[in-house]
Amino acid sequence: MKYATFDLEIAADLLIDEKTGVTYKPWKHPSPLTISCAAFAFSDKPDPEFHSGKPEMSRDTAIAVVRRIQELVQEGYKIITWNGCSFDFSVLALQSGLMKECSELAMNHVDLMLIVTFTKGHFLGFDKALSGAGLRGKQHEGKLSNGESVEKITGADMPGLWRKGEYELVLSYLGQDVLQLKELVEALDVSRRIRWISGRGKEQVVPMKNFITVKQCFDIPEPNASWMSNPPKRGDFIEWMMPGG
Repeated sequence: MKYATFDLEIAADLLIDEKTGVTYKPWKHPSPLTISCAAFAFSDKPDPEFHSGKPEMSRDTAIAVVRRIQELVQEGYKIITWNGCSFDFSVLALQSGLMKECSELAMNHVDLMLIVTFTKGHFLGFDKALSGAGLRGKQHEGKLSNGESVEKITGADMPGLWRKGEYELVLSYLGQDVLQLKELVEALDVSRRIRWISGRGKEQVVPMKNFITVKQCFDIPEPNASWMSNPPKRGDFIEWMMPGG
């Protein structure tokens, strides 16, 4: 299988709605969620490819990223993300202004987290999927430009670090993300199942006969999510594609 994993980081912090305690969706965020950097990792190349902007990515660069994804699709690459449908592609659409193009790319790419969510009715963290596949977890440490070591960093720290000029650290974090997603895809291509251990210590498995697209995910029978107080709704993942979304 010929594929390219894709991920991006934002330049502004995600805000939480004080009334609901829920993080704002990118397309309903009170302030623009501009992009700091984006990256690809390829099934047939060893090194990631980066696109970035300082202090944030320009609209022209965001458009170039969209065109790059279109080019990769034309070259026969399958685009694969973890939660790219509702996050990465929605942010890219807002930044580039290419809503129609990003919607089409999102619907026809493979979002591994969406496969789990539509099958099980709940979200799954990337780290859990990596661990379930026997792979090392996400990068949680790094070095600042002054040589100081930092620990316990997460994706939520990336916008602030980018604004402080810690470009190499953020790019390293993003590069590791797309490379680890590539490793996960390689493992899934063999096992054909997404596996993880639940919070209660039970093994959970989602069989994966094929790497289905977002569009095909909507054919997955809806699971019983009555045990959840606020289960994710399928329409929420593509709301940004709709007029007035």
